[in-house]
Amino acid sequence: MKKILLFLGLASSAFALEEHELVWDSQPPSVTELNSALQEAIAAQDWWSVIDYADTIAYHYPDSPFGQEAAYQCGETYFHMKQYEQADQCFSAYLNQAGSPKHFEEAIQYKFKMAELYRNGLKRKLFDSHKMPRFAPSEEGAIALYDEVITTLPHQEIAAQSLLGKAKVQIVMEDFKDAVETLQLLIRRFPKHELAAEGYLEINRSYLKQCQVEHLDLDLLELSEMNFRKFQLAFPRESRLEDAQKALSDMQELYAANLLNTGRYYEKIKKTPASIIFYTKVVAKYPATKAAGEAKIKLEQLQADGKI
Repeated sequence: MKKILLFLGLASSAFALEEHELVWDSQPPSVTELNSALQEAIAAQDWWSVIDYADTIAYHYPDSPFGQEAAYQCGETYFHMKQYEQADQCFSAYLNQAGSPKHFEEAIQYKFKMAELYRNGLKRKLFDSHKMPRFAPSEEGAIALYDEVITTLPHQEIAAQSLLGKAKVQIVMEDFKDAVETLQLLIRRFPKHELAAEGYLEINRSYLKQCQVEHLDLDLLELSEMNFRKFQLAFPRESRLEDAQKALSDMQELYAANLLNTGRYYEKIKKTPASIIFYTKVVAKYPATKAAGEAKIKLEQLQADGKI
C-alpha cells in the first residue's frame, strides 16, 4: 500500500494546518479524476477535502494546468474557512509562480478583501496559527496587504481603494505624516477619481487628529488651509468640501482656544498687558471662532475696568 502524506512540496509551509492524508493501494488517480473530486468537494463545501485534493494535485502533477492552479484553489478555500493568514500565504505562493497565473487579479482582489477585514477591526491570529485566538494587532498586516495591491496594480481602481484604506489605518496608528503622504499619492495618481476627493477630506481630518493628540503646530494649520484650497480648485462642486471646512474650522477652534487660555492665565496672575495681547490675537487671527467671541467679552471688560 502506498501512503501519500499531504502538505509536502508546494504546501510544505503555507498549507500545514492539519495532517490530512490520502491512501491508495497503487498509483494515485489521474489528475482529471482528482480535479473532478476536488470540484465535487467545492460544490459540497467540504473545504478540508478541497485542500486535500488541491494539495495532492500540486504534489503529484505540479506541471499540469490543475497543479499550477492548486495554490490559488487552496487560498480561496482557506478564505472561505476564514483562515485568512493561511489564505494570504497560499495566494502569495500562487502569485510568485513563473508565468502569468490565470487567476492573478482574483488573487489580488482576495488580498484587498483581507486588508479591508483587518482595517475594519478583525484581529490577526497569534503567531498566525489557526489554533490560536484572534487577539494580535492587525494594522501592520493590513498595510502590508494594501502595499501588495498598490505595487502590483498601481493604476487600477483597486489601487486607489487600497491607498485610501492604507491611509486610514495609518491615521488610526497615529502615523500622521505617512498617512498624508499616502493620501497625496492617491491624489497625484488619481487626480479626477472620486476617491481623490475623499483623499483631500482625509488629509484635513488627519491634520485635525494630529493637533488633537500632539502639540499644536501652526504649520499644520497652514497646511490644512492649503489643502482645503486645493480641494476647492480640484472639486469645486464637491459636497465633501463642507466636511473638510468643518475639520479646518475645528483646528482653528483649537488654536484660538489655546491663545484664549494663555490670555486667561496672564490675566489671572495680574499681567494684564500680556493677557490683552493674547485676547487681541484671538480676535484678529480667528474671528469666526467661539474663542474669539469670549476674547471680545474679555477685552470689553478690561476696557470697562480702565485697564486698556
